[in-house]
Amino acid sequence: MDNYTVNFSVDGQPVSEEEILDMELSRYHHVFKIFNDKNIDIKKDNTVIPYEDLLRLPLSEAKEALAQTREDIGKEKTLELFKPEIVRGDDMWTEIANNSREGVNMQEAYVDVEVHGITLVQFMMFNQKLAKENNLYMPSMIHPEHYYFDADKSGKQVIIETFGMYKDPSYLDLKPGKIEPDFSVKPKENADIVMAGNTFLKNTGLDTKMLGMHQLTGTEDGMKIKLGVLLPEGAPKDIADGHKWHLMVEFNNGLHIAAQQHPSFIQRRALETAIHHMAKKN
Repeated sequence: MDNYTVNFSVDGQPVSEEEILDMELSRYHHVFKIFNDKNIDIKKDNTVIPYEDLLRLPLSEAKEALAQTREDIGKEKTLELFKPEIVRGDDMWTEIANNSREGVNMQEAYVDVEVHGITLVQFMMFNQKLAKENNLYMPSMIHPEHYYFDADKSGKQVIIETFGMYKDPSYLDLKPGKIEPDFSVKPKENADIVMAGNTFLKNTGLDTKMLGMHQLTGTEDGMKIKLGVLLPEGAPKDIADGHKWHLMVEFNNGLHIAAQQHPSFIQRRALETAIHHMAKKN
């Protein structure tokens, strides 16, 4: 039996894990349709699964099939296969940025998470594992609309994802940002870890004027997390609403993976020291 709990809430209202898993499965079906329309086979253990059978898979098998398929396709081929979607995503974000004033009337979308039985150290180990493996398999297991992932040691990430589960996948360059002066919204003073970043189009370098800021604060037996994205004023409201669900699916899976991380004494001390240094900077 799991000895941890993860509770999500949005705008003060609790969201059950059952609701999150139902949303996750619906997005797998959405991605399966996209792959089917592009004549891309979904394989599990080197066996092609017909589209109609994909829609009958339980969530665990759907996740494994898509993750294996993405890893088999690889990063270079993924960029080629989804070039039309990337172009449409570039056009969408260019229009949004051109119709938005920087830092004005930002649309704030937040998800609150209360965690018992999983520590900040375990979460950091999960985050390091994600960057170290740097493949397409693990991000796909975390959210079905993670098409592409590439990370480096500086914390930069290049991704293709359907941001806010809205329209086409977007090819985005995520760069860690300074909280001041880049961010008009400041983190809580007691936050131990602040993961903040600016978002650019990978192809053109255009600043989308979208910001991300996740805040993690350790508690006696776990942590409290505030997940946040700040969208520019010209973005459709559906993106903000959809990204709340995206964050819940993503972090629900990420925290379950974090719970399986078991730090050694040396790892725990090193990461606790790193967390202490990060907290002092906030």
